[in-house]
Amino acid sequence: MVAVFELALKRIVRQRLMLFLMLLFPIVLILLPQIGDEIPLVGFGLFGLVLMFSAFLLTKQVIEDRQYKTVIRIAASPTSHRDYLLGHIAAYMLVLMIQVVLFWILAQVSWRGAFGFYLWVLLFFTAFAFLSLSFSLFWHTFFKSYATSVAVYSVVANLLALLGGMSYPLAFMPNQIRRIAVVLPTYWYAYGIELVNDTRYLTALIALSILISFAIIFLTVGSKRRFE
Repeated sequence: MVAVFELALKRIVRQRLMLFLMLLFPIVLILLPQIGDEIPLVGFGLFGLVLMFSAFLLTKQVIEDRQYKTVIRIAASPTSHRDYLLGHIAAYMLVLMIQVVLFWILAQVSWRGAFGFYLWVLLFFTAFAFLSLSFSLFWHTFFKSYATSVAVYSVVANLLALLGGMSYPLAFMPNQIRRIAVVLPTYWYAYGIELVNDTRYLTALIALSILISFAIIFLTVGSKRRFE
């Protein structure tokens, strides 16, 4: 697993443009003009969307390994499917957490809010980063080429963010749509941050647990596709 982790990390480091964009977008979100002095919850929602696309770009390696038959050579080596998967997940999560910590620190410096609020937000960021990674691995199992995968994902991710309340406040969402949105993991991310902002920590803990449950389900289903 360690060898796979190091290899995956080296492949990520070679993609300098992707890493630059991953570090740039959190800064751009912080610099966006805000209305009033309250904590801009939409900014946290949009960062969730950034995490979704960042995780998708990172997991590009996995679908390319299948597309270019690299997994066949890996399958012939002593590396197991479990080590291959865990090594890549560890490398991807490390990079995502760097992005998370960067935005988390900048948000505390730029926006008002108690430190306790930001500790809860960090938990939701971490859980959603893991969920985004799990969902991306799950998503790639349906496609044989990255080009097709990214074309469809771009539409689906933005739709999930819109319906889940990440792109605009949940308070403005019609009740009919909100009843449907509860089945989406993006909803529990946006709703959870609103709960933390309202200091409803017990309910926020439930939302956090639902997020993690979604992540485990996506990872379990997505990991079923072995070397092919």
